[in-house]
Amino acid sequence: MSHHTVDFIWRNPKAVEGFSTGVCLHGHTMHSQECLSFLPRYLRQVPAISQLVSRYDRGPRAVDFARAFWTPPLNPVAALGLEQKQILAMGLRPLVSLTDHDDMVAGISLQLTAAGEIPLSVEWTVPYARSIFHLGVHNLPPASARAWMSSMAAYTSQPVESLLPEILSELARIPGVLIVLNHPFWLEEGVEEAEHRPALDRILGECAAWLHAFELNGTRPWKENENAMELARAWSRPLISGGDRHGCEPSACLNLTNATTFSEFVSEIHAGRSSIVFLPQYREPIALRVLEAAWDILRPYPEYAGREQWTDRFFYRAADGTPCPLSRLWQDRVPWMLSAATVMLQVFAAARLRPALRLLLAERGEVLP
Repeated sequence: MSHHTVDFIWRNPKAVEGFSTGVCLHGHTMHSQECLSFLPRYLRQVPAISQLVSRYDRGPRAVDFARAFWTPPLNPVAALGLEQKQILAMGLRPLVSLTDHDDMVAGISLQLTAAGEIPLSVEWTVPYARSIFHLGVHNLPPASARAWMSSMAAYTSQPVESLLPEILSELARIPGVLIVLNHPFWLEEGVEEAEHRPALDRILGECAAWLHAFELNGTRPWKENENAMELARAWSRPLISGGDRHGCEPSACLNLTNATTFSEFVSEIHAGRSSIVFLPQYREPIALRVLEAAWDILRPYPEYAGREQWTDRFFYRAADGTPCPLSRLWQDRVPWMLSAATVMLQVFAAARLRPALRLLLAERGEVLP
């Protein structure tokens, strides 16, 4: 039986008392490749900017977003430091597991350079039954991590559904490994809701035995997280936190524990014990958080040589699949409409406009805990 608790720091300021460690799961670095269609879809929620973005969705100058992707701004050291700083400020010892999409370079590089425990983890893209799922695979053994990453990548590129239970069962047998069903109800671009739910039921029917926990996600609406809670009850699985950070806002939810190592924490989850706390940033209107994340994605970073401008971090694939940064394609001549949208984002993201935007966007009636 699973036993998990879910707390909210604004309801219970003493939620962290009695715990010594904060665990941050599911965060992204510059090594994640993100479908570019993610950004326009969310920017359409922002007044004025939505009209500019929509012009690139249609007409003779429409962009084929399926061939474009962007990379989050933070390098592994900065992403790790951001999450550690938040946890330390809460008086807790930090454990951070970075999970880039189908890539473990961040964890491998940090194991060579950073102090403290760095799990080797990944967010694995799993096509399955006309939908796509994301599994957080945490704490792989260093000696076999690259081999496992190759096996997972092979499935992603050429999925054979009958092989998935075998892969997951072998992964789950590795001591210290944690397998999480991330944001169970989130829809990958191009996936229809009518196709996703049957696929979810099917993958759980065939693979739930090797999924250790279901995620409550710090970037998803509370109603969606409530659905994940119902799913966890139905399948007798513990819930676990997942910040899903892509920009510079630290994780909006954490796990709390008294474990001193990541493997000890994993043992607690395997036993069905999990304590989750949501942090103040989760209460902000989602559209406001998306706006600020978009500005984090698009703003300059002079400290990152070769990746200073957003056009250095956005890519378009040629017909042969070779990615090229927009800065090279455009020769640094950004179309005026996109330049205008970037300036408008900067204005809206300014601290002085935050109270007015919060009031405006809060009227959309989001369900909050």
